[in-house]
Amino acid sequence: MSRSFLRVLAQRRPAPGLTPDAPPREELEAVLRAAAGTAAAEPGLSWRVAVTTRRSAPELAAALAGLTRVPDMSAPFPRFKGRQLRRLAAFRGALKWASTGGLGCALVFSPDDALELPRKDQLHAAHGARPLLEAAFWAAGWGTVWSRREGEGEDAVRAFYGLAEEEKLLGWLFVGRPPRAAAAEHTATRPTPGPRISYH
Repeated sequence: MSRSFLRVLAQRRPAPGLTPDAPPREELEAVLRAAAGTAAAEPGLSWRVAVTTRRSAPELAAALAGLTRVPDMSAPFPRFKGRQLRRLAAFRGALKWASTGGLGCALVFSPDDALELPRKDQLHAAHGARPLLEAAFWAAGWGTVWSRREGEGEDAVRAFYGLAEEEKLLGWLFVGRPPRAAAAEHTATRPTPGPRISYH
């Protein structure tokens, strides 16, 4: 077995932070193809990735805040009260979150009856895509941060991503470079104690 592959699996970990850098589209798609492996062709995958860039972060933030459009943050604000004020505050927080790193990969559970697997097994496989994606980005020199976020705008977020009725958003894997001060530590080899193992 390849020692390089084992090192990737053993050493992958979240980055302590992310710069605004993003992988070029060609490199991004190569990483996603590697994570999907041959299963993408036969029998197929129960998950897909929806990519958002920093440019589209305001639209995602507006959806998360339950807003129908991106507010103009440069103009003087009227005196909002109650629900409007809460949504504006939610937008500010969501915008900072959605702008993490250079891009965000939304992991979407996308069941397929052609796979001839129970939906429960398909969902487990979709959740299993996360460590594969983390390992693939880490091996390519990119840092990642996994995040879940619940908000008021579930319907708006579903519309933003164009999710089908049976699809479910599992979370976001943000991608960027580790900060320069932490880059060496992020890629340094660490001891791996391993899981608890018993033999019977």
